[in-house]
Amino acid sequence: IHKSKGLEYPVVFVSGLSREFNRESARAHVLCDQKLGLGLSFVDTKNRVRYPTVAKRAIAAKTVSDSVSEELRVLYVALTRARDRLIMTYASQSLEKDIAEIVSRMDMSKPELLTADVVCPGEWVLMTALRRTEAGELFALGGRPNETVPGDPAWLIKVTSAPSTVAAAQEMGEEAAALPAETVEKLHRSLAFDYPHIAATAAPSKQTATGRKGRDKDAEAAEDAPAEKAAFSWRRPTAGRQAGKEMGNAVHALMQHIHFSRCSGETAVAQELQRLMEEGLLTREQGSYISCGKIAAFFESDLGQKLRSAKNVIREFKFSVLDDGIRYDAALAGEKVLLQGVVDCAMIEDDGITVIDFKTDYVTESTIEDRARHYAPQVEAYAQAMERIYQQPVKEAVLYFFHLDRFVSVI
Repeated sequence: IHKSKGLEYPVVFVSGLSREFNRESARAHVLCDQKLGLGLSFVDTKNRVRYPTVAKRAIAAKTVSDSVSEELRVLYVALTRARDRLIMTYASQSLEKDIAEIVSRMDMSKPELLTADVVCPGEWVLMTALRRTEAGELFALGGRPNETVPGDPAWLIKVTSAPSTVAAAQEMGEEAAALPAETVEKLHRSLAFDYPHIAATAAPSKQTATGRKGRDKDAEAAEDAPAEKAAFSWRRPTAGRQAGKEMGNAVHALMQHIHFSRCSGETAVAQELQRLMEEGLLTREQGSYISCGKIAAFFESDLGQKLRSAKNVIREFKFSVLDDGIRYDAALAGEKVLLQGVVDCAMIEDDGITVIDFKTDYVTESTIEDRARHYAPQVEAYAQAMERIYQQPVKEAVLYFFHLDRFVSVI
């Protein structure tokens, strides 16, 4: 019921209204309340009896009142979810006695006291039903209160006795009138309906550009999928992998804040690194991961020299665009997926855009091409987003591997 808040349904069944409230929290030996404090039972060792103190009775009364109030709020939520029809059920082995007791109290008690002194939500519903003129079947069982009014809208109130045997239940089923053929056909068509966009219900509404590198679906896209059971392996030291991650973060932070125009050599890069650490843009620990020679080698390349003199360079550019779902899954053609990402660096010129993605992976001459293929979908996603945002073609998209001082062209 809590999960249905804010939702609506054509037909709602609220069953089990005869379920009694759980009041165990008010029966504990020690009760606590934020305002009333601590409530204990008094133990008479001489007479060997235990009874609640006044403080405990007060806390118990407040606990029950709060619990009943919450149950009433939950019932309100349940009863207000129906748009067309609401069906409520209450079951009791002594229904006549239950109704007679409620009727006798309705003419004597104040409504506030009557609604507070209940043991199940069904009593609230019965009290409301017994105030309605159309509750004739209930009146026939347990009597009628002094005041009743016609309901608006009118309720359909029925009392049904459970069959005593299985045979009687089957007989009742056989006596039920057959549905018209037209209704049966309509039911068949409705139940056989296949939602035409079923793939969209299982796909993520958001995807990251990094999720496109080398995997059919990003891990975040499979939130509802069962997790694969990991194969057992002996624990290995993680210091190397952690150092690689820290180095990657450090290099990306440097390339985000460094002044490209000042990077004319290794000494100049070292000076820039020192400035960034003094200004708090990089920590000393991050600075220890930086190889000024590797950074200088990038700026000595043809593309690095163009970046140093370029007028329109953007770095760490965050974007969000609506992308065609077919790029994620063929079944999502025509659907829209929110694509998010961060472009490391892009140079915007009159004849087009150059996208650069920095990588600090450990690669060799024999593995660099495989790593480039692994990252290619990610860089392609960056290029597509930049073309749509700036309305200019991407003339070049490259990966730069600092470990080998190498560019690998993707576009």
